[in-house]
Amino acid sequence: MYLTASLVTLSGLFCQILAAPNGADIWERGSLLDTTFILFATEIDSAAALQNDCNRDNLLRSFVDPRYSASASAFCSTYIQRTVKSTNTVTTTVPAATKVRRDFATGTYPPSRLSSACSCILTASPPATTVVTTVVATITAASTATSSTPSCAAATPIVKNGDFETGALAPWEITNVIPPLPAYEQYLSLGVQSPGYAGSKYAFVVTNDLASSYVEVDLSQNLILCAGTKYKFAAQYYQTGSDPETHVEVFVDENLIAQSPSGQGTANKRDVNEIAERASPAPVWTSLSGTFTAGPSGTGLLRVSFIATNYLTVQWGLDNVVVTPV
Repeated sequence: MYLTASLVTLSGLFCQILAAPNGADIWERGSLLDTTFILFATEIDSAAALQNDCNRDNLLRSFVDPRYSASASAFCSTYIQRTVKSTNTVTTTVPAATKVRRDFATGTYPPSRLSSACSCILTASPPATTVVTTVVATITAASTATSSTPSCAAATPIVKNGDFETGALAPWEITNVIPPLPAYEQYLSLGVQSPGYAGSKYAFVVTNDLASSYVEVDLSQNLILCAGTKYKFAAQYYQTGSDPETHVEVFVDENLIAQSPSGQGTANKRDVNEIAERASPAPVWTSLSGTFTAGPSGTGLLRVSFIATNYLTVQWGLDNVVVTPV
């Protein structure tokens, strides 16, 4: 609007110059033309300052008023402050509703109107303030120490059916019988029988009645273990008869870990008639224990061997077999 009015004014002035009697002289001297261009430039500067959303409201009129323009410029140069961040993002910080200084305007204006009016009168952006943020990183060293063996949690109980209270043998297995069955079954018997230890219902029992000069029965079970872990084997057993060549041996992967003391007294083939004539004594249960360390495979074969020699009459019982980590 201001630019159009200025052009009209300039055109009228040109016509007046040319119509004057001494118009050529005035034109050459250019005094009126200079004045006109000055007015025209002033109008253009004013129009440019108020274009692009610069609405001449009461606040802007106060800002451009010659009486207050210097104060308004000083206010706006601090009111609009660019902050340069390390991310190269420029943000404009506009405070809450601000009361304008009374020397150039009165009243309270919202931030949007203040920033709009300031942007219309500022001919250059105020200097940027660079904010340097120092980030201090604290690094906590994590422990890299690891166990020499992988973590393991073997299922419990490690020995299954160790008290034989299922009334069956599984998962135990008979892995060796000397002399072999059934050829010698009239002299040798084995299996789960009653009673068990401390009033329990069942136990594993082997009975040898002069079967051979050498008798061996092996009871075995595969165990799931943790490699490198130390374990304790414990059980209750008894053996009747009174010969030093009757005993119980316990192995894990063919390594002897426990052994019963030898029998006391004598009882061999020459004493058969005497043994048959007297009542068999009640079994005396005794603790049997030992330790072992699991191998790298994480498994182990537990074997309990019942051994007698020299045509002996003997009975063994086994109950409450357990394996636990030490």
